[in-house]
Amino acid sequence: MRSGISVDLKQNTSLETVLAAQKEGYPFLERLYQELHSHPELSGKEENTSRVMAAGMVQAGFSTTQHVGGYGVVGVMENGPGPVVMIRADMDALPVTEATGLSYASQVKTLTETGQEVGVMHACGHDVHMTVLVGAARLLGRFRDLWQGTLILVAQPAEENAKGAAAMIADGLFSRFPRPDSILGLHVLPEQAGTLFYHEGCWFAGSTTIELTVFGRGGHAARPHEAIDPIVLSARMILAFQTLISRETDPVEPAVLTVSSFHAGTRDNIIPESATLQISLRAFSREQHDRLINALKRTADGIAGSAGISADQFPRLSIRGCTPALYNNPQLTRRLVRAFRRAFGRSRVVEKPVLTASEDFSFFGMTEHQIPLCFFGLGMVDPQKSPYPLHSPHVAPLPEPTILTGVAAMAAAVLELMPIPKQK
Repeated sequence: MRSGISVDLKQNTSLETVLAAQKEGYPFLERLYQELHSHPELSGKEENTSRVMAAGMVQAGFSTTQHVGGYGVVGVMENGPGPVVMIRADMDALPVTEATGLSYASQVKTLTETGQEVGVMHACGHDVHMTVLVGAARLLGRFRDLWQGTLILVAQPAEENAKGAAAMIADGLFSRFPRPDSILGLHVLPEQAGTLFYHEGCWFAGSTTIELTVFGRGGHAARPHEAIDPIVLSARMILAFQTLISRETDPVEPAVLTVSSFHAGTRDNIIPESATLQISLRAFSREQHDRLINALKRTADGIAGSAGISADQFPRLSIRGCTPALYNNPQLTRRLVRAFRRAFGRSRVVEKPVLTASEDFSFFGMTEHQIPLCFFGLGMVDPQKSPYPLHSPHVAPLPEPTILTGVAAMAAAVLELMPIPKQK
C-alpha cells in the first residue's frame, strides 16, 4: 500500500502546494519515526526524546524552549498578526516488551518498581504522534506564506501517567508563551490507515488510577489457619468488583473498572502481610467516578471484615491520579471536519462513538482560559492485516499512510484556522 493520500486538491491550492512538498519529505520522516520507535523512553524519562524533538523544531525554524514541566518542549513561530494555534504530541512509551519483529523494533529494557526486567516500547503510537508534529512543523515552517498568526508546537512528556500536561501548565505553558486560541491533537487508533476519526463533545473518558492495599495476617504457608491470607482476600475482592459495573451501574452510562496489577508475597512458603492492587477506573462524569470509588471501598471493607480484619486494618484506598474527560469543542470540531472532508473526501473522515480510553490532553482545556480543543483519531492499521489493540506488544502502525495522513491533516487544520486575510 502506498501513501494512502488521495486529496481533493481542486478546492485548496494552498494545501496542494504543501502536500506536494510533504511527499518529497517523507524519507526524512520515516527515518525519524524509526529512530523514535527504536529508542523509547518511559514517562518522565524522555531526556533523549525531548532533545530529538527540540532539534526537529529548531530545524523547522521554531524558537524552542526545553524543560517545560519536566522534559516538555515548546516551539513558537510568530508569523504576523492573527490567531494563536497550538499542536501537541506526547512523547512517552510504555513498559511493554516489543514482539513486532520489525527491523527497527525496540531492544530497550528497564526494571519495574518490583525489580522485574521488562522491555520499553512505543505501544501506544506516540512515536507516530511525534513524527506527525515534526512533519507538520517542517511543512508549515517552509510555507509560512500560506498562513498567518502564531503557531505553537508542544512535545509533552508523561502522558501515560497523566502528569505531563498538568506539569507543563503549572510551569507556565499559557503564561510564558503566547496563549492559544485553540489547541489540536491526535491519537492513532487501530483502524484503517489513511482514515481520520472525530467526535463532537465528550469523546474520551475521564480516568482515576487507584492503589488498594489489602492487609491480612502473615504466617507459614503450611499453617494457613493461623493467618489471614491477603491474597485470597484480594482475589475475592477482584471478583466482587466486577459487579460494580454489571449490577450497580446504569448500562446507558459507560464505565470501566479494571484491576490491572496484583502484587503480593516474596516466596512460596510465606503468607504475606499485605497485597497491593492497581485499578483503572474510567467514566464520563465526576459523579460516576466518586460513586464507583465509594463502592470499591465499601466492597473491599465488607470482604475484609467478613474475614475477621479489624476496622483499623481495612483496605487502604489511595488515588494516584485523575484525568478529566476529553471534551472536543463542537464548533471547532465541525470547522475542522469540513476542512478535512474538503481535503480527503467524506469517506475518509469518519465519526467515532465515545471511547473509554483517557487522555491528559483534556487538561489543556480545563484551565481558567477555557481554550477550545479538538482531538481527532488517525487510523494506523494495514487493511490487509488484523488489528492489534493499543498497548499490545504487537502494535505496528503502517508508517507511510499513517504519518502522511496525520501531517496532511495537521497542515489542513492550520491552513483552515490561520488563513491569510483576503485583500479587499
